[in-house]
Order: sequence, then structure tokens, then C-alpha cells
Amino acid sequence: MLAIFDLDETLIRGDSSQLFTEFLRAEAIDAAPESEARNRAFMSAYTNGDLDLQEYMEYSLAPIQGWQRDQVEALIDRFVKEVIPPRVLPTGRERVAWHKAQGHDLLIISATGEHLVSPIARHLGVDDDIGVQVEWQDDNLKGTIGTRRPFRDGKVTAFKEWISTRNDVPEKVWFYSDSHNDLPLLRSVDYPVAVNPDPILERYARRKGWRVLIDEVVQA
Repeated sequence: MLAIFDLDETLIRGDSSQLFTEFLRAEAIDAAPESEARNRAFMSAYTNGDLDLQEYMEYSLAPIQGWQRDQVEALIDRFVKEVIPPRVLPTGRERVAWHKAQGHDLLIISATGEHLVSPIARHLGVDDDIGVQVEWQDDNLKGTIGTRRPFRDGKVTAFKEWISTRNDVPEKVWFYSDSHNDLPLLRSVDYPVAVNPDPILERYARRKGWRVLIDEVVQA
């Protein structure tokens, strides 16, 4: 058995990449005057389902482009410790705990960069994760992304690639997500669950009779 979780607004309140961008601004690492407006425009595009993932990722990586891997990891470690704990959502925490108690395998799959997804997943107690592939050269962050892009249909592709590397195929698969962008993967699993769904996903989930879970604190 396998339980897959989206990350943002499913396990944590907020968008982890956006939170990291805000963290960089607070640290005076991202001082570009147009940064905040561009970030809002990207988030609006995501909500509308027409985000240019490559453009967004290159924008979000630009402030730390060229940094050495150990510098990036130290910064992100501090970000996770300072920002993520109060944003962990009760429903996500409960569902992770429930699946663990059943002995199910767990996987986080997110359209956020793997440099953020992996350490946040470890913080949440999930050992396996898939994020957007971030490219390095001689242990320096290039500021570009690779071919693994788990966004919309890309989540299905990335999941199939992940499954192909394992010796066992799960008997049944759950997938928890908040976003209509994840409908391709939600439609392909045995147990789709809408968590804090956006309006498009909520309408679709209720029409299909899927389980819908909502955290009261999600808008806090």
C-alpha cells in the first residue's frame, strides 16, 4: 500500500516555494524590487492552471544561483526549522500518522524544487519524495531545472518513473491533494482524496464522490 501526498496546502499551510522566497527577502538575499510583484503573478498563474514551471523555477532559484551545495543546504535547514513547524496542517499530520500505523509506504510528490521538498519531507517524517529536478555543476547551484517536472501531467510521469525503480508495486494507492492541477494523478489512483481543495477540485471531487477533508486553520 502506498499513500502519496502533495505538499503545499495539503501537508503545510502555504506554498513552500513562495515561503522560501519570502524568507530570502527577509534575509536580504533576494533584494530585487520587482520580486514580490513577480511572485504574486506566478502564484496567480498557478491558481489558474497556466504556470510556466521553468520560468518560475529559474526566478525562484536566481537569488541563490551559484551558491555551493553546503551553503544552500544550511540556509534551507534554517528555513525549515524556522518557518515550517507552525504551518504543518492537522489533517495532513493525522493522515501521515494513520498510514504509518497501517504500515503503508509514504511518498510526497510536489511541483516545488527538490532542494525544498526533500528537507521538508524529512521534517514531516516522510522518507521518499519527488520534487522538480534542480541542476548543479561542480556542487554549485546552476539556477536551472532538469527534465523531472512533477507538475500537472508531469506528476503522473514522475510517479511512474519512481515506481519503475522499485522492486514492489503497491497493491493500492492513495493520493491527497488540494489542487486541480493534480487531477491527472488523482484520477489515476485507487483512492483520491481532496484536502483543502481549491474551488475547481472541490466541485470535481464532490461530483465524483471523492473524500474531501478540510482544515479549519487553512485560511488563518
